[in-house]
Amino acid sequence: MPDVTAPDPVPRLDPAAVRLFDLALARGRIDRSRHGLEAPELDREQFDRACEVLLRLRLLRPVPQLPDQLVPMSPELAAAGVTAPLEEGIARAAEQVRAIREEFGALMPRYRSARHGSARRDPVELLTDPVVAAALFAEEAGHCREELFTVAPGGLPQDGPADATGTGLAALARGARLRTLCRAAPATPGPRREQINRLIAAGADYRALPELPEPATVIDRSTAFLTRREPDGSASTVLLRDHGAVAYLCQALDLLWATATPCRAQHRTAPRDPAGSGVHRAVVRMLAEGAKDEVIARRLGVSLRTCRRHIADILESLRADSRFQAGVLAERTGLTTGGPP
Repeated sequence: MPDVTAPDPVPRLDPAAVRLFDLALARGRIDRSRHGLEAPELDREQFDRACEVLLRLRLLRPVPQLPDQLVPMSPELAAAGVTAPLEEGIARAAEQVRAIREEFGALMPRYRSARHGSARRDPVELLTDPVVAAALFAEEAGHCREELFTVAPGGLPQDGPADATGTGLAALARGARLRTLCRAAPATPGPRREQINRLIAAGADYRALPELPEPATVIDRSTAFLTRREPDGSASTVLLRDHGAVAYLCQALDLLWATATPCRAQHRTAPRDPAGSGVHRAVVRMLAEGAKDEVIARRLGVSLRTCRRHIADILESLRADSRFQAGVLAERTGLTTGGPP
């Protein structure tokens, strides 16, 4: 494997170096041995450092036979001389990248063979390294031909190993179905909303639910990538290939899909969630269960402040003075049972 040696770092022009270059232009030359007369506003250390920087950048050149006499040079020619080694280093680095890809690519048949054998032996695999998880996901998703089913609370899978737009569009181009369960697609314009619009326009199906499990992706109903959340908040990925377990997961996701609300591509800001809507029903139901604000916020995938605003809106819309009273009134109006408010 070729080894690329990084070139020496190029010094940066500081105010002292710029000042000394101006003096050299005005006088035609600078005498390094006459610091006090050439640049009295610079101390000795600043003067010597400025001379060294300008020499390394080729903006000053010593006069032949008179090494202390420094004359200014054209910045354009100096830049060409300084950048030439950098450009050569970039070319060598590009060649090294090509060589690495070829050498690593030669190992892919061995890797695929080992992975297929491991898949038969290990139906459940814990992936603690996110780089490894992303690589395995890319490989599995690259073979998707039938369906890519994703649970992504925010609309695009951030916590999981999926590259939503690229992977989704590639799967759709191969004729696969792309389904995504989310809490609510972002209504305000932005990169995330635009990505979702692109996927929907390409044929993806989006549906929303107020509450969702951790992020997950099922590929062709045979392989699943699940998010495993630790008590300290960290996350890892579980690779699931067991036929019965994946089938059970698909059945549960299909039931969630059937009760979810379809999402459409949009560019305008959606109206605020009214009392009695899906999010407020979920909040009321969790309040009736005795869940704390922090738990509700985490299950809804919103900030604690947003969660408390929802609770305040519910209390106001029900004209309740306490959570207990809100629970009683919500029960009467059907908010906790899913009936018509």
